[in-house]
Amino acid sequence: MGQIFSIFLSIFRVREDRNDHCLPTSLESLLLDEGGDDNPCLDIVIHSNISTELQQDVEENKQDSIHMQDLNSIVEIQEKDGDGKREEDRWIQHYCSSQKMLLVGEGDFSFSASLAKAFGSASNMIATSLDSRGFLFKNYGSALFNIHELRTRGCTILHGVDATEMANHSSLKGMKFDRVIYNFPHAGFFGNETSEQQISRQQMLISLFFENAAQMIHGDGEIHVTHKSRGFFLNWNLKHLASTARLQLIEEVPFNFTDYEGYHTKYGFGGDKNFNCNPCKTYKFRLQPPECPTASSTTTTTVNAHHKMAFAI
Repeated sequence: MGQIFSIFLSIFRVREDRNDHCLPTSLESLLLDEGGDDNPCLDIVIHSNISTELQQDVEENKQDSIHMQDLNSIVEIQEKDGDGKREEDRWIQHYCSSQKMLLVGEGDFSFSASLAKAFGSASNMIATSLDSRGFLFKNYGSALFNIHELRTRGCTILHGVDATEMANHSSLKGMKFDRVIYNFPHAGFFGNETSEQQISRQQMLISLFFENAAQMIHGDGEIHVTHKSRGFFLNWNLKHLASTARLQLIEEVPFNFTDYEGYHTKYGFGGDKNFNCNPCKTYKFRLQPPECPTASSTTTTTVNAHHKMAFAI
């Protein structure tokens, strides 16, 4: 299922409309961007030259292999100043420079770049995108600059990473993180779908992401999903989907993109435009604690044990 979904997402990319509606439109109108921001549709675009772009990603990901090998030690050994003292942690909202982070589903990498700027370093971060490097550079004007800035600050960049099977990614398998972050996950809209079908497909994406992310955090690690908190999006029911992956909600807090300098909320495809993300929240999840036997079950077990002993005598 995960592999099929991976292929499906790799072929189709979508643009999410601020009004949360979908009407079928032509590929020509999308490419010409007719209608501008007033176009209330979510358009579908087929990637061209997929094999070529994937090959480029493989080569680029190889270049990051050295960073991947050293990431654990880099995070464990904090930066020191000239006196040999550990630098103080730097914070931006919920995130700290000493946390080992995995960022999933980046668009133009502006969120990762914002964190790196706040931390003064990105050696504690792995930032990933589903799209290829070539696709990003063609469609997002700031992607090249942001990725360059991240690399300069020591960030590991990976392209072609599918959130629905990332736990088995060759460069990520077996790694554990303090924070796994996925902002505005979206599997796209298609004009011939019913509302129920749309919700089902979005839930499939989130469920598979949770299953993978749960395998990739430390015992006290957290999974953060930033998501619109109104109408259609509430029907995705993140809390329930998380519970099926043995995750529990810690808290949900309002999200304001202006808290992250330079961050832009980009559509999945088209025009390098920003979508309206308000209102939205960051939902924080952690692993459910192991189940402990209750007092009543312990009492029942003891009574049954005495009963068996008495019967044996």
